Amino acid sequence: MRITRPEKIFWPEEQFTKGDLISYYRSISEWLVPYLRNRPVVLDRYPDGIDGKSFFQKNARTFVCDDIETLTYLINSGSIPLHLWSSRLPDLQRPDWCILDLDAKQASFEAAVTVAKAIRRLSKKIELPAFLKTSGATGLHVLIPLGGQITHEQSRQLAELIARVVAAELPEVASVARAPSSRDGKIYVDYLQNGYGKLLVAPFSVRPLPGAPVSTPLRWRELGPDLDRGRFNIRTVPARLRRMKADPFAGVLDLEPALGTAISRLATLVDL
Repeated sequence: MRITRPEKIFWPEEQFTKGDLISYYRSISEWLVPYLRNRPVVLDRYPDGIDGKSFFQKNARTFVCDDIETLTYLINSGSIPLHLWSSRLPDLQRPDWCILDLDAKQASFEAAVTVAKAIRRLSKKIELPAFLKTSGATGLHVLIPLGGQITHEQSRQLAELIARVVAAELPEVASVARAPSSRDGKIYVDYLQNGYGKLLVAPFSVRPLPGAPVSTPLRWRELGPDLDRGRFNIRTVPARLRRMKADPFAGVLDLEPALGTAISRLATLVDL
């Protein structure tokens, strides 16, 4: 397809262009497209770059992206981040993953690391796999694969159980309070991002923020308080992927853990 205005500046400070953004997405498409395939995608369009006006464009019947050509079309339309449903065709009622969004807007990143590691310890205890990525902004995303075995509401309930257990374990740094004024500078363990039509910024998606950061899958051993999230951007992530032999996040798409056993174990750890 014909690329329109590739020279247009999308990141004024860094002088990154629309062409740079398209080149990034095309270069990492083989890693990204498996997450997009058969899944409704919601576009967040920035036709004049990150300092211009933006708008969400929702149309699940149209925006299902299964190949590099469609991906190129979407980015050429001015889309910067790509937001995904947790479920895919043919059954949009059954999510592939359960998300715990660790919101660090009011807390330190070190606190987010502490909470993420606590979630991983808990997931190991109840024998659930857990996968990690940066949000591309201030926080972290921990995802539990579901394999389409439960409903969206059951996924939300699972996330709430995990969030409450972790918040009880780490009362000084973690909170499940929805109101920011009630969190007292703690990490918000957001379990409400689970539900029909709820969105997740895609792995390897660029964020419309200074530096063009990328929501980047991590190996758990990479997670530490000194992790430099700014080094994951449209200039550096393609080289990172060329060095990696496998996507550390890919299990969220196809693993089918023993959810019944894990949930039973989890229920014994929380006082509802």
